[in-house]
This record gives sequence, C-alpha cells and structure tokens, in this order.
Amino acid sequence: MDTLEVEDFDYGELKNDTAFINKNETLSQCIERIRQNLAIAREDYKNYEAFTLEEKVKYDLHLSYSINSLYWMYYKIIGLDPNKHGIKDELTRIKAAMMREKEIYDHRYNRPTLDQGAAKRFVRAGLFDHKNRPKPMDTADTPPNKKIRFED
Repeated sequence: MDTLEVEDFDYGELKNDTAFINKNETLSQCIERIRQNLAIAREDYKNYEAFTLEEKVKYDLHLSYSINSLYWMYYKIIGLDPNKHGIKDELTRIKAAMMREKEIYDHRYNRPTLDQGAAKRFVRAGLFDHKNRPKPMDTADTPPNKKIRFED
C-alpha cells in the first residue's frame, strides 16, 4: 500500500467539508511518514548489535516514542481521551529521557575545551608577587647596566 491520496477516498456527504478532508489528508500523510520511518528503523535493527551505546540509546528512545505516539493517535482516532490514559505520562517520560540524552551528548561533545598551557601561564602570572621577585644572579649594590662616572 503506497501513499494514500485524497482521490482514494469516497467522502460521500462530506465531499464539500474541506476542513474534514484536509484533516484526513494530513492524518494519512502523517501515518505514511511514520510507516516509512518505522520501516527504516526495522532495517537498522539488523545492525543493532554493532551499534555503540549512544546509538542504541537513541534508537531505543526513537522507537519507543514512535510506538507510543501511534498508540496516542489510535486513542485520539477512536474518540477516547489520551490525556486520561497512562500514554500521556509515558510520552512525557520518554521526552524527558530524550532531553537527558541530549544533555549528556552536548556535555560530552559540545563543551568548550581548555588550553592548558594558556591556563598555566594565566595562573603563574596571577600568582606572581612583584615584592618578592627572585633576585638576579649578581648581588652587587649597583645594577650591572648603570653608568659609572669617573672623577678626574
């Protein structure tokens, strides 16, 4: 079954109700996109064992959210209130897990890096004390670059 078109449906008495036809067309397109998305996920499952831990988490969250969204849409279509069912809480829980996964990813890969050499120079310069600076090797009373005057 390929993409459903509006012409495939016989709306009968509702053929003049453009709002209903638009909603039905939008629903059909959404269901088709979800079907394609789940078909891709089914193909990716063949490589599930080769996934890294991060890829497995993303895959599982994506699949859980997709299936729970389908269940929520099913409840909505048959006329039941999904807000009174546990599916809304489950979707909220999955969204929170997705946000947590995104925080972990951002913390690991998108955080700024520190130039350790520059940081050491800043700290050393900040701790430098001008009053107790080290004395030069020559401890003579006169500085080595001072001009010496000879008297005749």
